[in-house]
Amino acid sequence: MTGPRYNTAVTERFSRPALPLPTVPAGSRLISGTAGSERDGARVRFFALVQQDRLCEVGFRAWACPHIIAACSLVAERLQGRPPADLCQAELTGGLEELEIPVEKMGKILILQDALRACREDLHARPSGRASA
Repeated sequence: MTGPRYNTAVTERFSRPALPLPTVPAGSRLISGTAGSERDGARVRFFALVQQDRLCEVGFRAWACPHIIAACSLVAERLQGRPPADLCQAELTGGLEELEIPVEKMGKILILQDALRACREDLHARPSGRASA
């Protein structure tokens, strides 16, 4: 019995996910958002360093399959330098075609979207630059 097959884009992003947790320089804000659970098969947490109304660094932590980890990496990379409003407008379905995520795993993409939405909500919920635990 063989395991799932992953295309080159998934394999590369899974083995070397982009953008680790950012460090927070003075005058910056670190926001975060989490969604999902290990019991549900995926848990994703995004972190974003906001400076001058731009996402300077975006990182993530994920407990998920290689497809979802690769998707988190791709989305985090594409959000760099964009305004925080784009956290909820990240083009996930069309932008993730290169990862060839199977239809049965597309529901997990909703967890990724929920984590991005929670990250944006964190920006508006707390006036300070401290990340919530």
